[in-house]
Amino acid sequence: MVWEISLSMGTGFVLAAWAVIGNDALQTVGTYLASNQDRTPKVVQMLFLCSITTGVMLTGWWLNHGDPTWGRLSAPTSLIPLPTPLGWVFMIPPLAVLALTRWGAPVSTSFLVLSSFHPANTKALLASSATGYGLAFSLGLVSYGLGTRWLNHWRGGQDSHGSSEGRGWLILQWMATALLWSQWLIQDMANIFVYLPRQLSAGAMASCTALLCLGVCLLVASGGGPMQAILRSKRSSTDLVSATVIDMLFGLCLLVKAVISTVPLSTTWVFLGLLGGRELALRPSEPGSLIQTLGADVGKAMVGVIVSLLIAQLLQPWVPSGVG
Repeated sequence: MVWEISLSMGTGFVLAAWAVIGNDALQTVGTYLASNQDRTPKVVQMLFLCSITTGVMLTGWWLNHGDPTWGRLSAPTSLIPLPTPLGWVFMIPPLAVLALTRWGAPVSTSFLVLSSFHPANTKALLASSATGYGLAFSLGLVSYGLGTRWLNHWRGGQDSHGSSEGRGWLILQWMATALLWSQWLIQDMANIFVYLPRQLSAGAMASCTALLCLGVCLLVASGGGPMQAILRSKRSSTDLVSATVIDMLFGLCLLVKAVISTVPLSTTWVFLGLLGGRELALRPSEPGSLIQTLGADVGKAMVGVIVSLLIAQLLQPWVPSGVG
C-alpha cells in the first residue's frame, strides 16, 4: 500500500534531511571534500555524489518494493512503525540535531531520531553502534599500525598532484568515496525516511531523491561546516592518500555491518572509532596529546548520546497514541 504524504510528514523529512546532511554526511564526505578542494571543480563533485545518491536510493526503493531504506525500518529485527497521525512533536529531534551540529558536536541522528519514534529499539541501536565503533577502532589501529611505515616508504613522503602517483591515488580516492557514500546512504537514510510511509510511489521517491541531491549540492558548495573541525584536527586526514585510506576503511566497516545486520547504527560512532584507532597507531609516543584529542571527540559524542536519549524519552508523553 502506498500512502499519501501529509504536511507533517513532508516537514519532518525536510528537517531530517537538513540535519543528517549537515551532520552525518559531512563525516562521510568530509575527507573527499577537503582533498579535492583544489583538485576538482565543485560541479564535478556534485555530479559524482548525486549520481551515486540517485542510484543507491532508486535501487533500494526498487528492490524493497517501495521502501528506500533497504529494510532498516521494516525488517522484523528493526521494525519502526510510522506514527498515525505523525504529530508535530516529532519535529523536535531534527531541530535538536541542527542545534547540536552548530555547537560542533558529533551527535548521532540515529539515536535522537529513531529512538524518539520507537524507544524500544534503543538497546539494539546502542549495541549495533558499539560493535560498529569497536570494529572501526580495531580496523583503524591494525591497518595503520601495520601499514603506515610501508605506505610512507613506498610513496617517499610525497603526494604530488601532477605525478602519476597523485593521479592514481586521486582515482582510488574517488573509488573509496563511491563505496563509502553508497554504504552511508544505505545505513543513514532510515533517519530521514522514518518520517515517510514505508512504501513510496515513484513520484514521491523521485521528489525525495531530488531533494536529497539538492542538499548534497549545497553541502559541496559550502565546503563543510562545524563538523569539519574534528576531521582537520586529525593528523594528515586531508592528505589525498590518507583521505583515501580513511574512506576505504570507513566504507568497509559500514559494508560489513550492512551485511551482518539490518539494525540501524550510528555512523558517527563508526567514524569516531576509525579515527580513534588511526590516531592511536600514528601517535603512540604522544599519550598526553592523544588522550586529549580522543577524549574531546568521545566526550562530545557522549554528550550527544545523552542529550539524544533524554530528548527521546521526554517526548514520549506527547507522542500520539496511534504509534504502533
